[in-house]
Amino acid sequence: MAGTSPRGGSAPPALSRRSVLQLGGIGAFLFATGACASGSGTDGSDDASPGASADTLRIAVSSYLSSWDQDFVGFDPVALMLYKNVFPYMIDYGVTEVDGSRILDTENVMATFAESFEPNADQTVWTLKLRQGVTFASGNEMTAADVKWSKDRAFAAQANVAGIYRTIGLTEPDQVTVVDDYTVQFTQAFPSALTRQIQAISLYVFDSEEAKKHATDADPWAAEWFANNAPTGGYFNVERAVQGQEIVLAANEQYPGPDPAQTKTIRISVVPAAANQRLQLEAGDIDVALGIGQRDIADLKNTDGVKVISAASNEQVAIQMSVTTAPFDNVDVRKALAHAVPYDQIINNVYGGDARPTKSLVPLDMPGYDERGYPYGYDPDAARAALAAAGVDQISSELVYATDNDTQQQIAVLVQSEARKVGIELELVPLDPATLAERRQQKNIPLQITAGQLWVNDVEYMLATSFVEGANLNYSNYVNPELEEIYERSHTVVDPAERNELWLRVQEILAADVPWVILCQPNFNLPVREAVSGWVQPMDGLARLRYLSASA
Repeated sequence: MAGTSPRGGSAPPALSRRSVLQLGGIGAFLFATGACASGSGTDGSDDASPGASADTLRIAVSSYLSSWDQDFVGFDPVALMLYKNVFPYMIDYGVTEVDGSRILDTENVMATFAESFEPNADQTVWTLKLRQGVTFASGNEMTAADVKWSKDRAFAAQANVAGIYRTIGLTEPDQVTVVDDYTVQFTQAFPSALTRQIQAISLYVFDSEEAKKHATDADPWAAEWFANNAPTGGYFNVERAVQGQEIVLAANEQYPGPDPAQTKTIRISVVPAAANQRLQLEAGDIDVALGIGQRDIADLKNTDGVKVISAASNEQVAIQMSVTTAPFDNVDVRKALAHAVPYDQIINNVYGGDARPTKSLVPLDMPGYDERGYPYGYDPDAARAALAAAGVDQISSELVYATDNDTQQQIAVLVQSEARKVGIELELVPLDPATLAERRQQKNIPLQITAGQLWVNDVEYMLATSFVEGANLNYSNYVNPELEEIYERSHTVVDPAERNELWLRVQEILAADVPWVILCQPNFNLPVREAVSGWVQPMDGLARLRYLSASA
């Protein structure tokens, strides 16, 4: 059986790298949505606002979720955020404080709905112990049978979880076994340093007894029913959902673990237009706006009754260069562009100084980050010298960015202006989301601006998504044989010091090959009413609403 080995066995991991890399949108790299949806659309709920109170929090989002079924959803930031709050996840990240901001601690994965999740000595068998007495909204108690059914369903789907589980050596349903009513074991094909983080985004549980009532011979996993009916048993249960308009969450009073929901009711209204979200926030009709762009946020900093929560983020903004497309198939041309980009201007003029410079393609705050990873800065003379080394003094290319993204447009204009001074002529090409997605899939864009954040704060995961052959987000078409070997070797290395040695070499390779121009890591900014408190910056981009309160 592919991907399995005896407990404590020394068989090499039968990991199919190509299959690992088909992670899709979920669980890979969460791309920033831009938050500036067009069109006026509906202004959300058809009910009168209940007004601010300590028991109710009102949040605006840009779109309604596409499905309630986590096993089959595509890339849908609103849906993925809601899942984190209404599904019972067995484990999740803890919270730490950085520079006065509370952020999710990706190096501290803790039990939440579970009582514990611990490995055996060689870290191949992980035992999950459930809390007793946890119930779904149906009244059914959550047991090991629900965990087993949920993971069997995930393997049957061969979609999100099944793909991401391969990174830690889980490929077959019989690797997940029930020990007793409250104990489940996961037997991996090999030890992996990623296990806790992968399970933090994968260990959600369905109410299997309720699901079986809606299963049919044609639909044994009740996919049709789950697509339209909200899960229960998380920090919140869905009290009301009106397609395209509003979702009302009620705190799960039965949750027995740490960090219960701080607000009894959360009303989530769909407000597609960023301008309407801004108006509603200023008027006090909503408490949190999750779809406002940088320009409006800057204005809101001076608005009475509104405050902007700012926190360090792991979002990266970069220019990916196709290393298989002329002129960027020449490494000296790539170095020339890396020296032509006005990094400080971008941080100061586009982000108003509210972004961090970075010196590696490994994100700031990720274990293993090393400033030797990106030895480039704004230096026109060095850019001209690199072009000369490439044997040219003038090149041209298109620079692609998302048409609905004001921030990327500003970056593109600045880069175009400075690049022209050294002999790099760039045609700015804004693309609508559908065309951009199609061209990214075809991987035929020579130069493009990207922004996003990794869900798993680890270099092995970063390589899997972005820098090895076949990686879903490897728009640069980048392949380096030594880096491929390091990636394969990293699967079974669990010692932090040994992993950091690998990551240092990875950054040296990336510095020499420079497939990306790394621009900066902008801080996360969230406009809220002054009464709102408790925000914890999600390092995976998915807000944990349980920490929020409407009473500062």
